[in-house]
Amino acid sequence: MSKFLKFNINNSGALATQGVQLLNVGDVQSVAYAVGTGVLSIVLKGAASIQAAAGGAATDPNQLAVTYGARVVSLTVATTKDGTAGVPTITNGSFSPQKAVYAAMTANPGGVQSTVQLGKDEAGTPVQMWFQDFAIATATIV
Repeated sequence: MSKFLKFNINNSGALATQGVQLLNVGDVQSVAYAVGTGVLSIVLKGAASIQAAAGGAATDPNQLAVTYGARVVSLTVATTKDGTAGVPTITNGSFSPQKAVYAAMTANPGGVQSTVQLGKDEAGTPVQMWFQDFAIATATIV
């Protein structure tokens, strides 16, 4: 098993985020792909932040309200390589970007990194898929 997942970001519209991004395999908690938006979300293990504000309970206004946050990596998957929109057509999930992450996580590449390699989508005329961006943010855990 590899130590890192390697994502090749192809977006000529944002040169600062173009290139290779690495993600520690041991930090991955879950992976999800949103068919309608083309966003691949990877939730990382562990709470990233705890925010407190007064007024957490109606019976005690001095009690703190606690919010937990998780780090989420969001990658936009597109059928264009030039930074323009192009949501892939995924009809039954067999070619979902989520499956590409699972394949890379369980690969035995003989090194420390395994590339998350996207294939073609499931359109009538299949089109190659590309990662357009890589962003890490904190999302509230509900």
